[in-house]
Amino acid sequence: MTELTHLFSPITIRSLTIRNRIFQGAHVTGFGENGLPSDRHVRYYEARAKGGVGLIVQEGTVVSQRCQFHHKAFVQGWKEEITPWLKKISEAVHPHGAKLFLQLWHGGYFSSSLYTNTPGVSSSEIPSSIVGEVPVPLDEAAILEETQAHVNLALKAKEAGYDGIELNFGHGYLQQQFLSPATNIRNDAYGGSLENRMRFSMMVISAVRRALGDGLVLGLRASADEFIPEGYTLKDMKEIMSIWARSGLLDYLNITVATGKTGAYAIAPMMVPPRPFVYCAAEIKQVVDLPVFTGIRINDPVIANDIIKNNEADMVAMVRALLSDPEFANKAREGRSDDIRLCVACNEGCWAQWERREAITCMQNPEAGREATFRITPAGKPKRVMVVGGGCAGMKAAVVAKQRGHDVRLYEKTAELGGAILIPAKVPSRQELGQAVRNLKREVERLGIPVSLNTEVTADMVAKEKPDAVIIATGGSAIPDPRPDVVGPCAAIEIAPGTHVVTAEDVLEGQVQTGRRVVIADQQNFMKGLITAEFLADQGKDVTLVMPISIRLTSANAYDIDIPTLGIQTLNIKTKGVKRIHDCEVKKAGPGKIVLKDVFTEQVQELDADTLVLSYWRKANVKLYQELQGKVPELYRIGDALAPRRLINAVYDGYKVAMEV
Repeated sequence: MTELTHLFSPITIRSLTIRNRIFQGAHVTGFGENGLPSDRHVRYYEARAKGGVGLIVQEGTVVSQRCQFHHKAFVQGWKEEITPWLKKISEAVHPHGAKLFLQLWHGGYFSSSLYTNTPGVSSSEIPSSIVGEVPVPLDEAAILEETQAHVNLALKAKEAGYDGIELNFGHGYLQQQFLSPATNIRNDAYGGSLENRMRFSMMVISAVRRALGDGLVLGLRASADEFIPEGYTLKDMKEIMSIWARSGLLDYLNITVATGKTGAYAIAPMMVPPRPFVYCAAEIKQVVDLPVFTGIRINDPVIANDIIKNNEADMVAMVRALLSDPEFANKAREGRSDDIRLCVACNEGCWAQWERREAITCMQNPEAGREATFRITPAGKPKRVMVVGGGCAGMKAAVVAKQRGHDVRLYEKTAELGGAILIPAKVPSRQELGQAVRNLKREVERLGIPVSLNTEVTADMVAKEKPDAVIIATGGSAIPDPRPDVVGPCAAIEIAPGTHVVTAEDVLEGQVQTGRRVVIADQQNFMKGLITAEFLADQGKDVTLVMPISIRLTSANAYDIDIPTLGIQTLNIKTKGVKRIHDCEVKKAGPGKIVLKDVFTEQVQELDADTLVLSYWRKANVKLYQELQGKVPELYRIGDALAPRRLINAVYDGYKVAMEV
């Protein structure tokens, strides 16, 4: 067992002792109802407190009516009705031994008139790169009002029994808009020199400290580097944080990174290696005499322990890691690290959901955000259950059914569990998807579920086994020939004899070789075409990615992918020379030629190409399901066998159906 003594040593901040060095960092949840917390907040934070975390920093709570971005799901701290809800959260968290801070948040020009019918505010009249609107610069009177707004919310948290307050001065929000030369072009007492640009932040820190008195902890979260040439750097922030620390008003500094333009780094997706910005905290720690917190893409207790052991930081944030497994801390402390459901930084259930203005959850853990309604409950009557298909949907169904007390057996026709997700996991930028497979395999093994590999289940086999329930998780198959009767006339491609045509799946599995000039017909609008392009570009191929539809109902861009993942993946393929053509679809393919049609103008163009790569959604494998209809007491279909979608849908299907058996 790996020693984690540093991670599980207590820390005292001011007069508050926290039981270990793991904290859940503040993050959006989308659980708000009409601008107030909800029972989802209570149950969500309570589950993480039960799970052994040392500290919870509750999500950024809006201090002022001047920033009401998405005002229904964002919790509005200026509302008087918030205090009883804060008390409910405090009373749910504290009995389990965790400490609780409230983060005070003012987005400044992150506020959108689309939701509020009023413009945002900022340091200067500079358009927001995130919202795209021009804000109103705060005058002296408004600055005083916003300072008091921070105080008002801090006092509500104090009344509700919170242990501390965290001020959010990072991620491009209002205080960072004043601090940064990229967004502050004022020529009064709040602009120009560093002292002037820091004036507003010092006013807020001083006012909140006075209001809290000596009892409660007061900390501050700020971006150590904006990663834009016009903004401030780590060197600048070391000076700024030194000034904040020497004021004697703060009890800790929570180090993050980025601003609006570079926000992808703050929610680093799986293609970013673990612990990418701990160095920022370590640098800050050298120049301040305060506890320093760190975070971003830290999902392993050993990594977290090493950070504390090496004196790089004093506490480590876990956000997505605790979404994935609320029992993370307990399992690590008890020496059960192998049982932790490690986050894979897919962003599918968390950040992607928030971008759609939906409540967050987790791709691997459907209970996240649904703690009040999704709980493993014992089955009324144990049944014999056959799960056919050992992909992620099938494994999740088998695990949940077994946890409910059913007698479960899992069948997989290949030699390995994991299913279709093992294909993209072969690409370096998506290889952590394999961790999701490992997590589920570990749960299958821990529960002792019998697994039959290299076994293709037939209707006759099911008849002999006489199960009470069969769950079909047979996945889907790639589309090698996009005829109208297979993909419909709109997505069909007329392929002439002799054309070199392959599927993205065959490319990624190394089963085929392409020519030098490759065109990818990307009909999926998710990751398959993008990672295939990257995979081929790494081989030195000349790659053109063709994307037919420029917008999606669930996304403002051609790819229905969360912005951090899309941003980093776009950076990857652009640096590797991949060309992209949007608003066109591949209509014909012949030897050496690909014909495109513009979806708006219907103009036709030709591209020279040696190989056409097909990147479609897969087709559901429904043969066994159809053969078993009416022949078994209970028959279910999940994952790609129901409809080829994403991993989050497959895992959700597995959980939901297993709860119905």
